[in-house]
Amino acid sequence: MSSLNKRTKQIQPLYAEERRKRDRLDQEKQLRADVEQELIQYFQEQDLEQKEHLESFYPAIYEFIKRKAPSLAWKKYAHEFFRSYIKKINLNRRETLPLPNLTFEMQRDQPVFTMDWIEKGHQVDEVLDKLWDYWILAKDSKTFSDDEIIGNIVISALLYSGLNQKSSLEALLEHLKDPAKIRKIEDLNIIFLEPLSPSYGDLFIDEKTIRKSRNFIPDQITRLWLIHFNSRNIRTVNQNVEDYLQLIFNKIKLPFNLKTYKLLRDYASFNWMQLPKVDIDPALSQCLIENTATCGLSEIEFERFLHPKFKYQQDTLTDSNVEKSPSIAGQSYSNDDIQQALNDVIKIHKDLLQLIRTSQTDQSIDALIIEYCLENADKFNEYSKRVALWLISLYKPELAQIQPLAERFNFCVNQFQKSFQQNKRLKDGSIYTYYSRIAEPWLTHSLQYLDSEDDLNTNLAKIYQQIITNTRLADEAGQPEFKKSSGQTVRMLKRFHSFQQTVFEAESLELESIAIQNRPRARIIGPMTYQAFMNKLDTLFSGANSQENTYKILKIIYILAYRTGMRINEILGLRVRDIEGLSCLSVWIQPYGSKKKGNLHQLKTDSAERKVPVYCLLKTYEYQLFHNHVVEQRLLNQENLYLFSNWNENSKLNKHTVTTPFRMIMNELFKTHDYSFHSFRHTAANHLSVVLNCNYAPLVKNLTDYTEEEYQSIRTELLRNTHGQNHWFMIAHLLGHIDPTETFKSYIHLSYLIAGHKILQYHPDIDTQLAKKMMGYLPSFNFLNTVKDSAPFNFEKHAVHLSQQLLNDQTDWLKSNVEDILDEVSFNSQPHDFFKYFAGTKESKISFAWFFKCLNLLEIHHDPDRVSQEMSLPVELVNYWYENAKQLGQLKSQKNNPRLFDLNNTNHLDKLLKPAMIDTVEERTARNYFFENIQNIFEKNPDQIKAVLETFLSRVTVSHTGIHYRWNKIDQLESFYSKVKDLFPRQFWHLLGQNLVQFLDKKKQPLLLKLAKSSTIEHPTTQEDYVRLQLYSTKDTKALAAFKFCLHLACIGRPRSLELEVEGALLHKDLKYKAP
Repeated sequence: MSSLNKRTKQIQPLYAEERRKRDRLDQEKQLRADVEQELIQYFQEQDLEQKEHLESFYPAIYEFIKRKAPSLAWKKYAHEFFRSYIKKINLNRRETLPLPNLTFEMQRDQPVFTMDWIEKGHQVDEVLDKLWDYWILAKDSKTFSDDEIIGNIVISALLYSGLNQKSSLEALLEHLKDPAKIRKIEDLNIIFLEPLSPSYGDLFIDEKTIRKSRNFIPDQITRLWLIHFNSRNIRTVNQNVEDYLQLIFNKIKLPFNLKTYKLLRDYASFNWMQLPKVDIDPALSQCLIENTATCGLSEIEFERFLHPKFKYQQDTLTDSNVEKSPSIAGQSYSNDDIQQALNDVIKIHKDLLQLIRTSQTDQSIDALIIEYCLENADKFNEYSKRVALWLISLYKPELAQIQPLAERFNFCVNQFQKSFQQNKRLKDGSIYTYYSRIAEPWLTHSLQYLDSEDDLNTNLAKIYQQIITNTRLADEAGQPEFKKSSGQTVRMLKRFHSFQQTVFEAESLELESIAIQNRPRARIIGPMTYQAFMNKLDTLFSGANSQENTYKILKIIYILAYRTGMRINEILGLRVRDIEGLSCLSVWIQPYGSKKKGNLHQLKTDSAERKVPVYCLLKTYEYQLFHNHVVEQRLLNQENLYLFSNWNENSKLNKHTVTTPFRMIMNELFKTHDYSFHSFRHTAANHLSVVLNCNYAPLVKNLTDYTEEEYQSIRTELLRNTHGQNHWFMIAHLLGHIDPTETFKSYIHLSYLIAGHKILQYHPDIDTQLAKKMMGYLPSFNFLNTVKDSAPFNFEKHAVHLSQQLLNDQTDWLKSNVEDILDEVSFNSQPHDFFKYFAGTKESKISFAWFFKCLNLLEIHHDPDRVSQEMSLPVELVNYWYENAKQLGQLKSQKNNPRLFDLNNTNHLDKLLKPAMIDTVEERTARNYFFENIQNIFEKNPDQIKAVLETFLSRVTVSHTGIHYRWNKIDQLESFYSKVKDLFPRQFWHLLGQNLVQFLDKKKQPLLLKLAKSSTIEHPTTQEDYVRLQLYSTKDTKALAAFKFCLHLACIGRPRSLELEVEGALLHKDLKYKAP
């Protein structure tokens, strides 16, 4: 019986508290073991115990620990182990070594309220008393000159509005020169200032100038003076801030100098922080006086946030970034591919290094690198490709060497040659310097951006910054104290970036300032955009039963990101066991797993581990959707099951699965935008900032989609006290930050609005006469015509009228077509039939770039299921293209020769599915023209396109770029040309043959005769005895491959209703084939 009791006790599950305690102890044990292994190995390598002056080696050990530590806990255990290790050594030494001690300074932030602040604040009060006397004693509004009005605006903004930085005051003067950038939300006026900033800001002006957005809400007094400025229509602002302040100080008969100016800037907060009804916390005050770095929204981003203007034609489902630039934003890497990508980069690094160091060879280094790149092209990602091509370009290779590379790596030969025209050929002895300084760190740092959702230029700037500051993601070099010449590194990077600008159309970057500048991505997804986005998501997946699981998962992921601000890695790494609670669910974001098991999930920082109360942040219907999904996953009862996974799999979702539909929908909504999935995190931070720090109206009401009931519910759950300072720490915790400093710096863009609205609550106790004097009263101010001058001025009653007096024409800014778009989405809820259109056309809702990328992945993986998931396209559609491409690849002539592919040149691929990409400007022009017109022609006359494609498949050959006929079948060529001529631009058509004008019949072949007569001396001639119809570029002096390229792709991506029957051609299967 006792043994039975023992067995019963052994299998009893632990309570959650005990289980967590056990897990913490296990993690600590594992961490300490890792520390011990690393340090003992290091001590043995350095032969530590045999060193004579061991104490002098302590700093090197401290540096080693600092470099190696992945977390604060690791660093702590490492110092503890080092101390214990020295104690152990001392047991066997006659003279004991001093124990290691690493001192650090812990210093709290300077308090806002100090004796000095109070003392200097009284001096500010003296200025205020004199200022009010000056305003009150003035006879009437005409007493104030134009310059005095400007001076009063400046000093009021300084003393009452919290505009305390010199650059911000200068930006205010710039605004007054052209006061157009002023808007309003209910009774709030918002002025969009753009002060200069030395190293922090969201507005890149040029290579050496950076500004930041400062959303300035004038207080009641400053607003009166601004109305006076507006009513007089003053536009001459030709003095600086100091001159205008000097004028006002002369009027109030006080001395003014630079010391006085600094006193006002440093201690004006003594006044505006203590004004009646101004409930502004110290954290927010530090933002206003810019001791805490933060930035607002630019006018463009604010308009896009509050009143978005969507594209009127919502008819193209595309990823325009893939088509318009060489960005790799669409490139995806699955979990298995990440390790393979790492292995490929390591191999490329070792192999290139070996080639560079090769001394006994007859070939030049550039020839060796070119040969290596061609043989291992499939191992290069976008980043490694670029750096390898750059290294080759340093040697100024010949055209014959470049052309095979261009075909394999898809770049323009002319641009490649242009990139090194002004440079000298690199000496063999210098290549190692270029490789070690630039190429090696580039290969290392770029790995983390392979699946980045940011645009390529953002990633380039990040990699350059890491290279310049010599930070490394791989193991540190043997001499960590060794620093390379930053000046030489910058010069080499400039040369590398110039190459990328020329060959890959990269944007301009100022490399000297990259390492010191901090540019927050200040953009927020507004409630209208979010609503349109989710409606588009519903439309995208409506009727697609096979995609139901994907749709549900995407919707929940987007909801979580928008409402909670969780990072994409945190959301995708969630397991079912990380969801706590039954009815009120919370998410526990935590690291787990190990490299050994292959399920390692790490967080960005130690502070990122947290619990997010999802139950109170989501709206009711959103929470119900999330709750139902959690219950479904719990019922599966699988160990370590991911909360979001592919259908019938337990593997973590790829980032690309989430970010690709995001980009596609946003690209469909906006003509241009800079939103990324990370913008959801910015949005959640700003929503929380207004919800926790403001009354419901006007900011929460207008800037979020929360109802007043939801607003109260969130505050009740999250706020345990009314101290505003604590609210910011709550937001920082929910975002996974240690304190609000990083939150303000990178994520919160509404702090100026929140602070300005709080300051606006101060209503000075003045009568109507003084208010009229300050605002420059005009008879057109109807709202004041019946008010007695002696009556107290009612700021609350006149708030809307006052805000309106500052505005110019607001119609354009306020007009948003969001309702039209939402209505359109609701009407167009019928599922889109991809099979009715030629892929790559506008009507198909699949861009050419997206279609071609899909074929490229099919050619690599030969797996329609996998490709459909990566490209977010229906698997039936991808499989349809795949089967079409395979059958066309088997197409042969009556002589059993391949029609579409040269089997002797397979470009290292076993089974080709598509033609090689065309890259010249004229070929792209012909391609774009073709895909813009083929669908329209097909809908008008399907038989015409059917005849064109069938003729193409029965006449095309590998050796020629066009279609050729013998003279006895010239009428067939006339018929073919009559049907195909509208598919390509007229200027490219060319007829090649002997004595064409002489032998063509004007009545039987009028079109061909006209075409023959259009030939010029720039067109080629031939001695062949047949006639060839082709596209020809006189500029490039060559036939265009666009002819075969476009018709081949049209056969692959044709509508399912279009059946093709090829005469005179043999397929491995039936002669007549149709879509599966």
